[in-house]
Amino acid sequence: MRICLYLLICIIVALDSCSNGQAKNSNIGSASDTIVKIEMDLSAFGVESDDFPSISAMLDFSKDTSICVKSFYSPANEGTTYSLTKSEMNSILKLLKISDLERLKKEYTMNISDQPSSKIKIYTTKKVFVIDDYGLEGDYPLQELYKIVYRY
Repeated sequence: MRICLYLLICIIVALDSCSNGQAKNSNIGSASDTIVKIEMDLSAFGVESDDFPSISAMLDFSKDTSICVKSFYSPANEGTTYSLTKSEMNSILKLLKISDLERLKKEYTMNISDQPSSKIKIYTTKKVFVIDDYGLEGDYPLQELYKIVYRY
């Protein structure tokens, strides 16, 4: 009977540690800092293609929701709205947890004109990281974020 009770307590503690561990992120600052949400805006302004979309995305990890709105400069192309899957949301959260957000530059630029740009805001419980990326050539993990969120 004691062994069963002991095993049950161990299982409960282990499950609680796993569920709490998903929200922790030691690479952002302190161990109590967590990623809350991300806002991403891909701007096609100035891009010489009517087929390249502008996309606004809002990922709320505390509510486990996402919404991405794709629009076009040309009215001939119809915009759409989509959500990310739970797997995609988890991939993004894992990606950000292993990344050193503090080392990312606040601005990335290219010397080529007519490129898309992205503005990303990563909200944690203690800080907001704002990154402007002209040309979508920013350091890791930005490229991976673009692949998951931005659907052309």
